[in-house]
Amino acid sequence: MNSDSFYILLLCYVSGLTQCALLGCSIFVFKRHRTYQFQRLFAAVLIMHSIGFFNNFVVLASMHLPCSEFLNLLLVLFDYVIVGGYMMFIVSLVFPNRYKIRQLLLLEVPYLIAMLVFAFSQSPLVLAVVQIYTLAVSLALLVYLVRSIRKHTRMLLDNVGDLKYFDLRWSSILIVLYFVFQLLWAIESVSQQSWFSEPSAGRNLLFDTIYCFICIGIVLYVMHKLINQQVFTFSPTDECENEPQEPATTTPQPNASKPLIGCDIDKVMSEKRYYQDNTLTLQKLAQHLGTNRQYLSNYINQEKHETFYDYINDFRLMEAKSLLDGKEAENQHSLEEISMMSGFNSYTTFLRSFKKKFGQTPSQYLTEKKS
Repeated sequence: MNSDSFYILLLCYVSGLTQCALLGCSIFVFKRHRTYQFQRLFAAVLIMHSIGFFNNFVVLASMHLPCSEFLNLLLVLFDYVIVGGYMMFIVSLVFPNRYKIRQLLLLEVPYLIAMLVFAFSQSPLVLAVVQIYTLAVSLALLVYLVRSIRKHTRMLLDNVGDLKYFDLRWSSILIVLYFVFQLLWAIESVSQQSWFSEPSAGRNLLFDTIYCFICIGIVLYVMHKLINQQVFTFSPTDECENEPQEPATTTPQPNASKPLIGCDIDKVMSEKRYYQDNTLTLQKLAQHLGTNRQYLSNYINQEKHETFYDYINDFRLMEAKSLLDGKEAENQHSLEEISMMSGFNSYTTFLRSFKKKFGQTPSQYLTEKKS
């Protein structure tokens, strides 16, 4: 066995492990977590990605055939079809209610056309064009999607008391990694005038192995996030249901928010403890108070000078501090239980928020209290 065959055999072994991991994740997501389109797309793309790892087996089987180079480059183009699949998934994740699958499939069309053109022309120029196109689209998506995620986060902060299941900021990291992968692939291809998985190109077994394990790590991370990810939508209840009607006369309406709310929100929140509802949203609180979501939002922003998220979490943190201040509270309830009793549905959010407000963790607070 020559060194090239040994290299590809080892790479096939690593690829096989990666295939099993991707297929396992795909089956898990598809069977148990397919509520949203982006979850189903993720499972489908993982299947495509696992199929893509067959290129190493094909290279091994055909490495001494005249068509070896053609097959390898054709399979590289299939890798770009997988790239298009990941684009579909990311767009569907950030805009879950905007695009149907048939619209997202437009992202795949250029790659499918490129495969057909290369199959008939066998021109390596097709690969260069596809790579430049992919880098351009990836950069455009990076800018557009990160901006959209920031806008989405601001909307959540104004409407949701706990971001745990709706927050998309984690996907910004994913989008940046996606672009970095494409950039590194382009640099590797240009510098070696080759592609991954070619034994003649410096025998990059180490780099290909690292790539495989990074893929597994990223897929596990994304799967962990996706199985809990939810799409935030407003309640179908008519948002104008409690909105004051336009007056029949030309008498101007009051500009202040407080008369429109008609109650002392801080007092009501303390008495009714609405903040203990870990699914509390701006609209739900507005319904409790008998007012309109927009009026309540304006009141919190203008009168309290903070977002709905921060406003609700202030009550939760004071409740948690009160529980911690209780006699031997640390022996009655764990910190996790206290976070849930205070209205947080994420222990990590509780810890981060507590430290931000009080300058120390709950454990440090308890330790200082004992001393």
